[in-house]
Amino acid sequence: MEETFLKSVTLFAEFEAAELQALARSLQMTRFNAGDTILEEGNANRALHILKSGRIRVSRRVDDSEVVLCDLDAGQTFGELSIIEDGVASASLRAVTSAEVLSISMHDLARFLRDTPAAGAKFWRAIAVDLRRRLIQTNDVVRSYFEVNRALVENPTFRQAYAMCNR
Repeated sequence: MEETFLKSVTLFAEFEAAELQALARSLQMTRFNAGDTILEEGNANRALHILKSGRIRVSRRVDDSEVVLCDLDAGQTFGELSIIEDGVASASLRAVTSAEVLSISMHDLARFLRDTPAAGAKFWRAIAVDLRRRLIQTNDVVRSYFEVNRALVENPTFRQAYAMCNR
């Protein structure tokens, strides 16, 4: 049941059937309604989460504003950075629609990866590939901001138009 779904999740795509079954035994399902807060930026996060169904919005606070970073769809994961760092959510997540989230605690995940070293190697490789993809996307965003900044500095007409649009 959950094994079929897990096979479609990038982090677990290379897992064998027995590895997926072992992982599935440690998963907990939580249901959220549209508008529910799933994680709050800065709060403890001690689990890896997999969006099974629905849509989740990821955002961060910048000064007094909420900046939307992206929306997650079924099959996407969140909380991976908590595995690597200190277990604190780097962003807030809210359900856009009703959503089902599968979670595995860091303790259970560490035990699973220790007990199944072949799955552990596949998992860490998938994490590295995913972080590489995110870094490339972030570089593209920074490049875009740099280009806008350069246009604002070098082109007075563009600067005036930008100022009018952002009043």
